[in-house]
Amino acid sequence: MVGVNSGSFADNDFCALVVDDDEFQLDFVVDKLNELGISQITTANSGRAALECLDKMSRKPDLLICDLQMPDMDGFEVMAALESRKFSGGVILMSGQGSRVLHSASLVAQLARQEFLGTIEKPITKEGLYAYIKKMCDRS
Repeated sequence: MVGVNSGSFADNDFCALVVDDDEFQLDFVVDKLNELGISQITTANSGRAALECLDKMSRKPDLLICDLQMPDMDGFEVMAALESRKFSGGVILMSGQGSRVLHSASLVAQLARQEFLGTIEKPITKEGLYAYIKKMCDRS
């Protein structure tokens, strides 16, 4: 896939949706995606807002990056809603709650029917995102 070996996905036409109830985290993840050459990014500050965005988007995102713990609808509920919407993009779950929570999330997410790419601990890194997005590209 073009751009993957260079550490940038700028040559790919990726569309991403980032979901987090923390505005700082949203901006941080968007910055990391921009550094990887991904510029088509939609953000949502809650699970419900993310689902509303998804329902209105004419082009569904290739990648969803979702926080696990949010007040109105957590990452697991978002994943369940994605299944009913037959979402086919890659999913990365993120959390600041540590490796135990992420491991549990990973086990649950693997049972879902989405293309689960993995979990990432906050603060996320550009390298961590790159590895998961490359994994998604390699599966294509």
